[in-house]
Amino acid sequence: MSWIAVFPWVLSATSAVMLWLMGNKSKWGPLVGLANQVLWAAYATLTRQWGLLPGMLLYAVIHARNLSKWRDRDRSSAS
Repeated sequence: MSWIAVFPWVLSATSAVMLWLMGNKSKWGPLVGLANQVLWAAYATLTRQWGLLPGMLLYAVIHARNLSKWRDRDRSSAS
């Protein structure tokens, strides 16, 4: 089995884990989401599916925003 056949399974599994973590309100959700966007970018580039890149960039911005909100919340609750 080639990597090109396995890659979508890895992407799907990572996306499912990220959604599970987000649903459990875990701060790990945005971190897994950001890592997953790196994988999506690699997949889009290697398979030359350029149409995936705008969504990947948008999702990366959203995950970064969510991570920032988690950190702000953690700081305010520690005070």
